[in-house]
Amino acid sequence: MTCIFGVDIIKGSLQGKIKPRYAVFIIDNGNEIEKFGISRSKLFRMIREFKPSMVSVDNIYELFKSKEELVAFLRQIPFTTKLVQVSGHLGSLPSLAKRYGLKINIRSPMDEAKACAYLAKLGVGEEVSVFIDKTIITVSRNRSLGKGGWRQNKYRRKVHDAVRRVFKEIKKKLDELGLEYVEDVREAYGGISKGTLIVNAPKEKVPINSFRTRDVQVKVSAVEKDKIEFIPLKKSKPHVIVGVDPGTTTAVAVLDLNGNVLGVKSKKGWNPSEVIEYITSLGKPVVIATDKSNPPEFVLKLRASFQAVLHTPRDDMSVERKRHLTSKFVFLNDHERDAIAAAMDAYNSYKNKLRNVEKRIPMGMDVDAVKAEIIRGTPLKDIIAGEESKDKKEAEPPSQSEEVKALRDDLLRKDRIIRELEEENRLLRKEIKSLKDEIERLRARIVTLSKEEHERVRRENYIKTLEHELKELRKELREKDRMIEELNKRIEVLKRMKILEFRGWKGIKVLKKFTRDEIERLEKSLGINEGDVIYIEDSSGGGKVTAEYLCDKKIKAVIVRNEMSHLAKSVFEERGIPVIDKSEVEMEIGEDLAIINSEKFEKLYNLKIEDMKKKKIDKLELLFLEYKSRRSQL
Repeated sequence: MTCIFGVDIIKGSLQGKIKPRYAVFIIDNGNEIEKFGISRSKLFRMIREFKPSMVSVDNIYELFKSKEELVAFLRQIPFTTKLVQVSGHLGSLPSLAKRYGLKINIRSPMDEAKACAYLAKLGVGEEVSVFIDKTIITVSRNRSLGKGGWRQNKYRRKVHDAVRRVFKEIKKKLDELGLEYVEDVREAYGGISKGTLIVNAPKEKVPINSFRTRDVQVKVSAVEKDKIEFIPLKKSKPHVIVGVDPGTTTAVAVLDLNGNVLGVKSKKGWNPSEVIEYITSLGKPVVIATDKSNPPEFVLKLRASFQAVLHTPRDDMSVERKRHLTSKFVFLNDHERDAIAAAMDAYNSYKNKLRNVEKRIPMGMDVDAVKAEIIRGTPLKDIIAGEESKDKKEAEPPSQSEEVKALRDDLLRKDRIIRELEEENRLLRKEIKSLKDEIERLRARIVTLSKEEHERVRRENYIKTLEHELKELRKELREKDRMIEELNKRIEVLKRMKILEFRGWKGIKVLKKFTRDEIERLEKSLGINEGDVIYIEDSSGGGKVTAEYLCDKKIKAVIVRNEMSHLAKSVFEERGIPVIDKSEVEMEIGEDLAIINSEKFEKLYNLKIEDMKKKKIDKLELLFLEYKSRRSQL
């Protein structure tokens, strides 16, 4: 038997002013010892004295306020002692105690310490690990050499030689044990001043302890991890009830034996191996359930894979019943609802029986495992008897006949498992062949569809290209039609002008605006020559400078459609170029050309010239009279 400590804090805290006190429950060779109101320092002394196999606590931070304190504690206690944290990832202490039939008062620290001890004994909890599987052995001088006197070199040589001899002895011991290591040596006068060995083994596997001699000190320590790790004492998963809804979309719901949902998942095209992997990640199936009275082949295969009990309803489950069973649960689709309903229907069929059995399970037995055996049909008395005989066998070595019988039973069980696995293997091979054929068919279909799709895409792209080209051509055609229409109009005008020219009409040039840019454009395209008649369509923008620029071209006359500015008009009159209103002449207007009736124009032109001459004479006479008047006044 081993010694186990269960510890729970009574009052106080590590950070507060009141120092903590602890309740300690010790299981030592079948004896139970209770210690109440123990201080932390006394508790640590008791651990070093009793050297228990395990020290079990509800939470490690009831004993240590930092990682440094935890590491220092684990370095001081025997390497055979494990520090175990019971609660945490596995659940709370009360729930774990209930699962293993331990009746405790949660307000009693001694009851909680007792629960910690017994749970650790049953393999429940997580070992607190802060060291990796490497050990550092450091061999160095035990004293400072100092300045010394005339015999200092001899003393230095003696100390360094002692360090070298101890270092070599430790290496020899490690070589004998076949342990791998890496060494680092600092050489000094007469030997070495320091040698370090990093051994590829945990501290408990290295049979060397720290010690000191007069000249040499040896320090053996484990290598610390970067962070605290919690390693389960027993890697066991809960027994579960699994509801399955197979089909194109397969759904699985997993419940524990208390009716709590551990997981629900649905997936399209979910293959059996992935379904099995998902279920085993959550627990060990005891019941495989379906909502159909006639179970599908997929469900039967799952049941055979797990050697579980099959649960089916008497009749196919109605939608109303499914809704009633799943009203308290959250699910994504009808497939998940059906899987949960199947699992809940199976749980409800066993619920009362499991609750009655739970009250009669002796303390210390795994309630979850007992419930699983009850569901499989094993009577409670046989389970208890089997557990007692198992404990007896562990306590007493089995006789040869018992060993033979146990081996025979084990072989028979393995033969049965092999036969079941062979049958399952045959079914899976058949399904694999069917799936391979389906894959090949689908691949051929994909190739066909790919060709059709490629051709369709190519055709659609070609059609889109043609449609774009057609759109551009139509646009270009409309532009050409517009140009042709304009050119036809211009041709008609030119034809008409030409006809009129034969009848004595004269061509003149057209300025759309009375600006210098427009004058330069007309000069570049048609030229402005001496004696040309210019028609200005919009004369409102021109001024004195523009008029002078046009007059410099020595034109004959200007015809305007609207009123010209006074300054511009005066420039033309001073240069002897008449400004004629469009309404006074007979003319036809084209794009850059126009024609006028030359006979009528010439008559009007001569009249304008005569009028301009007369105005000049009148102006001179007026100036002469004014001059004469001024002379007479003098």
